[in-house]
Amino acid sequence: MTTPMTRLAVLYREPDIRRRIWVLLFMATLWLPLGGLPLWRYVYGFTGELTPATWILFFAWFGFPDLFRRWCYLELPLKRRLWLFGGMVLFYVLALGSGSFDPYTYGYQPWILLTLLSVWVARWGRIAAGLTLLLSMDLMAFGFHLLRTDNLWDYLVDPILMLALGISVFRGVMSRRFKSTD
Repeated sequence: MTTPMTRLAVLYREPDIRRRIWVLLFMATLWLPLGGLPLWRYVYGFTGELTPATWILFFAWFGFPDLFRRWCYLELPLKRRLWLFGGMVLFYVLALGSGSFDPYTYGYQPWILLTLLSVWVARWGRIAAGLTLLLSMDLMAFGFHLLRTDNLWDYLVDPILMLALGISVFRGVMSRRFKSTD
């Protein structure tokens, strides 16, 4: 007869389940109060609301890790991730005031931005169907005003998405760097 702890130990040996347990423990710590507020409110003060695409990606990553890896392999090769990450870094650097051009202001009158996004969909929509789906979810959320902001950029990018993409790019570059050339 196995005890519940033995069953948990067997489950813990599975890498996907182990990762989910650690994520759940981390998420539970975000509810601990510190100074009268739970820790997640401090994180919210730094990141703001997460984009719908970030929620969908987190759900796919934790819920269906094999499908998520396959999608990343097919639709997000390293070159495309580098371009996305570089664009996000440039956006945040310019939006934080390091130059006279502020792309964040174009999110309030988003016609130019929506035109550029529709050109992207016309060019890459069939090749990157998953990215197009994520983009459409963000645009639907913007159309229905599901977040507290009226800026389109807040529906498209957020710091957590940029951080996850940066880690993915770093891991991709390091794995290519240490591959054997035999």
